[in-house]
Amino acid sequence: MNILCNIRCKIWACGSVAFLSYLAITLATAWVNSETQIFITHAQRIDLPLFSKGVLANSLLNAQNQEYENGLLAGEQGEVHQANMLHNQIAPLLDEMVQLVDVNHNDLHPSILSLRDEYNNYYVMASQYYLEAVQKNDIFAFRNEIHQLGKLQASLSADFKEVAGRLQEMINEDFEKNKQRIEFHTRFLAIVFILSFLVAIVVVNWLANREIIVPLGKIKMMIDDFGRGRTIEKPQSSRGGDEIQELASSFWQMTSDIQLITVSRNYVDNIINNMSDSLIVLNPDLTIQTTNHATLNLLHFSKEELEGRHFRTIFSHAEKAIVDSLFHGFLEGKVVTNIEAFYTGYDELPIPVYFSASPLYFPDGALQGISCMASDISELKEQRDNLEFLANFDKLTGLPNRNLFFDRLTVTVSEARRYGHLFALFYLDLDNFKPLNDKYGHAAGDHALQEVARRLQETVRDSDTVSRLGGDEFAILLSRIKDAGETIMIATKILDIIGKPFLIQGDQCILGISIGICLSSTEITSADDLVKNADMAMYAAKAQGRNRFILFSPEQV
Repeated sequence: MNILCNIRCKIWACGSVAFLSYLAITLATAWVNSETQIFITHAQRIDLPLFSKGVLANSLLNAQNQEYENGLLAGEQGEVHQANMLHNQIAPLLDEMVQLVDVNHNDLHPSILSLRDEYNNYYVMASQYYLEAVQKNDIFAFRNEIHQLGKLQASLSADFKEVAGRLQEMINEDFEKNKQRIEFHTRFLAIVFILSFLVAIVVVNWLANREIIVPLGKIKMMIDDFGRGRTIEKPQSSRGGDEIQELASSFWQMTSDIQLITVSRNYVDNIINNMSDSLIVLNPDLTIQTTNHATLNLLHFSKEELEGRHFRTIFSHAEKAIVDSLFHGFLEGKVVTNIEAFYTGYDELPIPVYFSASPLYFPDGALQGISCMASDISELKEQRDNLEFLANFDKLTGLPNRNLFFDRLTVTVSEARRYGHLFALFYLDLDNFKPLNDKYGHAAGDHALQEVARRLQETVRDSDTVSRLGGDEFAILLSRIKDAGETIMIATKILDIIGKPFLIQGDQCILGISIGICLSSTEITSADDLVKNADMAMYAAKAQGRNRFILFSPEQV
């Protein structure tokens, strides 16, 4: 019986190998932790308490001896009584130490037991002799006894130090031994982990390669061969075949059915990919299903980057709302033909196109998708924009030309008549421009005209219009002003800024400008009359010496 009869069993087999490896590592880790815990527990319960009690007992013994000596020298019974009280702390500590070593450290038991007995003997003598010497207030009478106590005290201190040293050595030896054991266990654990990991990798890789990867690789080869138009051999089948083998058999059957189709898919793809216009086919959810080469060349995206994206993302931000409205119509079966829109390519720059789209349906009437066609009209739009610019703007200075200026002037006259606000028209003509043009050439003259245009634009507001009417003649339309004083202020600024030197071929040249100003009024109702009056005022300024401004008055007619 084949236990690896399906993919689920194969996955369970791989998982079981990984689990067994994990279990081995876990057991080894638990054993190492247990060994380490034993040492830590022993140190916490025996070694460290034994050492700390020894240190404390030695410290209390020194304090007791100091109290005895202080009481003897000062003749104070209270000091002696305090020293006797310390015995109640030292004796229990020594008893506890004896109990600890009795069970766990037989080698130290005689030393600590002897230390306890020696201390008890010393205490019996010290508590008696020191007290009697203080009560009788005669140290010399107990000289021999005190001398004997001094020897016992010195011997007892030496024994304490010896025991403390042995306890210290014992703890150090235990820690060193257990450190080596922990290092050994750590290395052992690392070896177990590496071996378990390697075994798991090898076994899982072998199982996955034999039972899953190789069969899937064969299916991939079948898919690649089918994509290249090669003949696909029928896969071998067995009674215990799993889902992968069933998938291979189903794919082979599908390719056999597709080969019965008489129309070649490659033929249709070649037609689509060789179209000069962009073709994008959308899914019903408006995500991109497929594209042709013209679309990729137009947008500079790869096929993988486009497919699956929502169609709105390739339209410019300004048109997304329009696109949403159109596609609601597509979903209802409407058709769009040759509307002007803007795609957005990889560089996020707008691409003008003529856009058409129509829905595609399945035979049962369900929506299959949407076919979108687009023609690049960048060159056409650029030509159209250039023609529009040439029709309305001066090519040399970029200012509105006579045509656009008269359009704006006509609109301003109509608005002033309706709302009753005041505006002004300046007619300007350069002084001494012809000598400059003759001396330095037309290129220098063009440069001077461009500089004049720039300076004039600096003197007015963004809402005002500066126009070049032709040659060295300019016009300025101040759309709304408060009174005539505002025009005089602007005219003075123009005279000052144009009067500054122009740098022409390294020379500083001086130009002047004559300005005629005509204010709007109820008597003047046409744009032609305004221009005529401003022109007359400009000629009057030239006649009076040039480089000045004159406001038009009816007496000039």
